[in-house]
Amino acid sequence: MGMERVLKTSRLCLRAPLGADAPWVFERWAGQPERLAFLDWAPHRDVTQTRQWLEWDQACWFKKTGFSWLLLPEGEAHPVGQVQLLPQRPDGRSLQHLRLGYVLARGWQGRGLMREAVQAVVAHALAQPGVWRVDALCAVDNPSSQRLLAAAGLQCEGCLACVLAQPNRQVAPVDAWLYAAWCQADGAR
Repeated sequence: MGMERVLKTSRLCLRAPLGADAPWVFERWAGQPERLAFLDWAPHRDVTQTRQWLEWDQACWFKKTGFSWLLLPEGEAHPVGQVQLLPQRPDGRSLQHLRLGYVLARGWQGRGLMREAVQAVVAHALAQPGVWRVDALCAVDNPSSQRLLAAAGLQCEGCLACVLAQPNRQVAPVDAWLYAAWCQADGAR
């Protein structure tokens, strides 16, 4: 699989994370509980934890066990968000099915940047040989993400009960909508 570490859109540079990004990532979302409310990981305690997490992301790139891109809008020197694809390996070997996740810093919502990033990442993933599906789970009480995923071209396939962990909001897993984009058997998207 040839996932590119840098993707460009008309307004964004999406690039793989670096350890040097840690202060910005920590300040803008990784250390901010309100930015992580709908995600399945806890806020980082400090910049050191964020740096370790970004180094883990780099190792995942190397091993092809995960792919993360930081969002840098045109004219912005530091990241304002992140998009990630994690392989869902039904056969333990291939990268046929990828799970999408994303987070955006406060103050950057409402500009269409995450929609643009998600569209670019999903299109790039589905263009890879052997990748046939990208999907995302979205809490039923998160209408902003529901709109974003639909606007990015993913189709809502239905609701899954008690499937999404959100430790920053509650103890029990919540119901989630499943959105997906896929390739047909003939390779059409």
